[in-house]
Amino acid sequence: MIPVMQWIAEQCHSYGWAIVLLTILVRALVYPLVASSTRSMQRMSQMQPQLKAIQERYKNDPEMFQKKAMEFYQKNKINPMGGCLPTLVQLPILFALFAAFTGPPFGDKVIPVKVKVVAQAEASKATRAETSGGNSPYVAPDHRLAKLVVFPGDSTVVAGGTVDFGVRAVEGALPLDFRPTWRLKGAGKDIHGASIDDKGHAVFPETGEVTVECVVPGIAKNESFGFIRSLGKVVSGANLLKPENWDNLFLIVLFGITMFLSQKLMVQPVAPGADPDQVAIQQQTQKTMPIAVTAMFFFIPLPSGVFLYMVVSNLIQSAQTWWIMRKPAPAVVDVLADAGAAGGQPVAKQAAPAEVQAKTSGNGAGGGGGKKSSGKRKSKKKK
Repeated sequence: MIPVMQWIAEQCHSYGWAIVLLTILVRALVYPLVASSTRSMQRMSQMQPQLKAIQERYKNDPEMFQKKAMEFYQKNKINPMGGCLPTLVQLPILFALFAAFTGPPFGDKVIPVKVKVVAQAEASKATRAETSGGNSPYVAPDHRLAKLVVFPGDSTVVAGGTVDFGVRAVEGALPLDFRPTWRLKGAGKDIHGASIDDKGHAVFPETGEVTVECVVPGIAKNESFGFIRSLGKVVSGANLLKPENWDNLFLIVLFGITMFLSQKLMVQPVAPGADPDQVAIQQQTQKTMPIAVTAMFFFIPLPSGVFLYMVVSNLIQSAQTWWIMRKPAPAVVDVLADAGAAGGQPVAKQAAPAEVQAKTSGNGAGGGGGKKSSGKRKSKKKK
């Protein structure tokens, strides 16, 4: 995702607009899946009464219920798992986007180097790996992408020794004014008296284990966009209440509002015969889900650029949902009516009322008696 975003940022000269345009591009790519999923959910809400009727009719015949349910889905062209597929397909895209937003150019990239300091008696154990960092990405101010490593890598040195750390590009090129920040992880006893200057020259006077960190700067972390003061700012919890962080607080609240709007557009009018318990659950989920997810993001430290992406994505999804749902779903095919017409389900005959049965019985007896009397009269005439 980083090369695509860099190309967009190079064209519009703004990382904020690059996030917005990239979000539009992603939503456009997944639109066919979203449309299929939305239509499937639209029809499923209308089909619930019919599914309930099938379940009620074949409650004593599970095998027939399964058969009729599958026939019902097939005739109505519905895939019960259709709503899950778009989400699964979008997950790799979301992971790639979050990885892009949490590193350069929107955040600093820390490359750790472990150094083990041993006594003079163990000088034979001194070793130095060639590099460390695993080709970490770096985005230059001119939007060019490079991959960096720190040299030397993980090392074992003798107490009192020094190491000069540096950074080089294995892909692309670094600008002449590139300056990473060098620091030691921890303080006091954790660093065993070690020190490092801004040029990467480190001194290790005591034995122990020390972690040297090379901080590769994210050039867009302090870039503003609209009311957002810094696209790379990461705050959470009580820090959101500070005036300088109200932009992040507003983004989180705006995310919750747009999520609620998107879910509300997905809700269909209650179909006749729908299960009241299921309707109540759906309505409760619609109200509580945006609140729960929004509350969760109050405590998850994410850059402002991530929240900007999610808000724009929710707005686009709401527009897509409205566009799809404005057209009513096709009528539901009733497989129970087909089964009755074809004789697939035997219909029990109703018993006749007692009075009708009595009259029928009486008429039958009287008719039989009449025929016998007529026969007797004919025989007398012949005589």
